[in-house]
Amino acid sequence: MPRAAGRLHLTSVLFGAFWTAVGLLITEHYVGPLLAERALPPAEQSLSSAHRTIRGNAVLAGDPDELMRAGVQGMLASLNDPYASYVGPADLRGFEEDSSGTYVGIGAMLHPDGRVIYPMAGGPADTAGLRTGDRILAVDGEDASALRSDALTERLRGPRGSTVRIEFEHRDGARASADLKRRPMPSGTVGDVRWLDRAAGLGHLHVRSFADSTARELDAACEALLAEGALRGLVLDLRWNTGGQLESAVEIASRFLAGGTVCTLREFGGATREMSAEPALKRWPDLPLVLLVNSGSASGSEVLAGALRDHGAAALVGERTYGKGIFQEVYRFRDGQFVLKFTAGEYLTPAGRSLEGHLRPGLGPGGLEPDLPVAADPAQIGAIRRWQQVNWPPSTLRAEVEQVFPGHFPNEPPADRVLDAALRLLQAALAPA
Repeated sequence: MPRAAGRLHLTSVLFGAFWTAVGLLITEHYVGPLLAERALPPAEQSLSSAHRTIRGNAVLAGDPDELMRAGVQGMLASLNDPYASYVGPADLRGFEEDSSGTYVGIGAMLHPDGRVIYPMAGGPADTAGLRTGDRILAVDGEDASALRSDALTERLRGPRGSTVRIEFEHRDGARASADLKRRPMPSGTVGDVRWLDRAAGLGHLHVRSFADSTARELDAACEALLAEGALRGLVLDLRWNTGGQLESAVEIASRFLAGGTVCTLREFGGATREMSAEPALKRWPDLPLVLLVNSGSASGSEVLAGALRDHGAAALVGERTYGKGIFQEVYRFRDGQFVLKFTAGEYLTPAGRSLEGHLRPGLGPGGLEPDLPVAADPAQIGAIRRWQQVNWPPSTLRAEVEQVFPGHFPNEPPADRVLDAALRLLQAALAPA
């Protein structure tokens, strides 16, 4: 009798455990989501219900995550916001690289035919012994000798800290192999660093976009000029810079200002938030500046240009800027593998001026009018843009690169009357009275 009672008790326990587990599963997968859904506002309940209905009943319903992302894109399109954008899984890596100013790879600049133009100093390729003119023969055991640079670059990139094995051939025919650990390398948001008038100490650099790395790149560019002579004035070229990270533009403004407002963010609901220069970040608060701008200078470029001019730290030369005077909020949905960006408000210059000229065009053309208007020569615009995008090899490698790849890099900068006008303005400002 006791044994039977024991078996009965054990059976009851197992039976109860079974139905408890079933109850938990039902609660977790059906009741829980249903109760959570009913706690949502009606519009969100309808959206969730529509997603569940299509997923469960449509013959052609595909991946539920893709279905969800399609719904998100539809909502974004309904905003009629020209600045709104959706970044899906396939484009997330590019978005993160643009935001950070780095890419994850081995640090080698490649020729269109796949040969190494030069390794980036201190990067994995440089450490592994790759040199100018080397040809990469295989990547992780797969033949790569016939790949052009874009396909080869894609093979060489990958997750941070991952290892890629390459086989390569030097110019003398000797072959070698190496295991390289991928790491973030600068993509180059600052370029065209050069002297315009070395004797007078007048330099130039072009800020291509604003990313997490841009302020550090600007510091390095100025330090490179200072290593060769006294820097008494600077032309900061913002032409065709369409913006990027607002915080980066504020950080660069901090390099040239001793403090004060850089811009004010005004939400469309009326709330405001001030972004100020950090006094601790100032490096050259008294350096004479001229900024080059044109219709391709937008967003962060206009924030920087407006701040420096309103504080009396710079003069603007060129053409009216684009007039993108709004800021966007960026939302990362890591579970869904997508990013949303949409307009959240407008920014004001330190003097209180709104620069937006597209969402509300009736208020005026928007943008910044230069202090010295100078129109670019249409015949030279293409050459100037190509020159600005050149990723120059280190000075120690330039002779070797020219020998191996003759004509790959232009020898002289193109004629540029906007830059010439800026140089004359700086020279006049620094001339003895």
